[in-house]
Order: sequence, then C-alpha cells, then structure tokens
Amino acid sequence: MDLNRFIIDLIRKKNIKWMEERRLDFVPLLSDFLSQIIEGKSVLIVTDDEREWYGDYLIQKINNFNEFKPSFIPLYNLFKIVPQMKSARHPEQFDMIEDMLNISFNDEYIFWYIGKETNLLKFVRRKPESFFWIMDTDLSKNFYLKSIDVNLDRKLLDLADMLNESLKAAIFGEIEI
Repeated sequence: MDLNRFIIDLIRKKNIKWMEERRLDFVPLLSDFLSQIIEGKSVLIVTDDEREWYGDYLIQKINNFNEFKPSFIPLYNLFKIVPQMKSARHPEQFDMIEDMLNISFNDEYIFWYIGKETNLLKFVRRKPESFFWIMDTDLSKNFYLKSIDVNLDRKLLDLADMLNESLKAAIFGEIEI
C-alpha cells in the first residue's frame, strides 16, 4: 500500500477530519522523514519552549515498550543531549554544537523541529533534509500549523499518532514510502 492511501485510511479510521485536507501537505514530508529513518539516521527533536512537553511525548509515544517491537527508533530530545542549546546565541556556539553532533552521530542525523520561528530554527535549518513543523510561518518543506489554534494540542497528538502508525507500517514493510 502506498503512504498516501495508508494516511487516508488512518485519518478515516481515527476520525481525524481536520487532517483530511492537510494530508497532501503532510504526506510528502512524512515520506522523506520515514525514508531517512529507514536509512538509519537518528532524529534529534528540537522544540520551542511552548512545545517542549511535546518533544518528550513523542519519544514516549514512539519508543513505547508495549506498542513498538522489536526495536526502538533512534529518536532523541536534543535539549537532553545538549542542554547548552537553550543558551546558545552566537554562531560560534552553534558551530561547536554542530561539530559535536557530527562527531557523535557521524553526520547521520536529522532534526525534527516543532514550534515557532526561533534562533534554534535557524540552527536546525542548516540540515535542510530535516522535518519541520514551523508554526505561524509557511516555509517550503514545512508542515504549517497555527500556534493560536485552540485545537493545536489535539492536532499535535493526532499527528504523533499518525506518524507512529506510519513508522511502524514502514518498518514492517506494510507501506511503500
């Protein structure tokens, strides 16, 4: 089954009506993201301050002992690995962090950014093949969300569920990406 059909079926099965029209924006980005995970890249989650809870939620949701066997996905909260990220302001500081990440992950990583446009976004956009959910800014290769949406948290939880199901299906060869 192709990814687009899988997402349509998932949207209808879980009654995620808001995503029906947005899937055409989401599926190509999701396909790239899944391909990179299947290729063995690690994913470093970066969020703005308001969505920090969501970064932790994603790791617990995706790497859940009860739901996801036989293995875990190399998915990390960047703030837990590099707490200095929050205080970095100067290009030299970001350069040092990038060097450390390149050494640690052998340059086999991407970022997954979720949040509003911040200095951290400028840093993670250095890896253009990353996964971007930038709020209030409609950029290319970005799944656009509105931070003032009263249903934003629900939508983020829906997206996490769809992504998790897609990831499992890709790993087990149930979908083509």
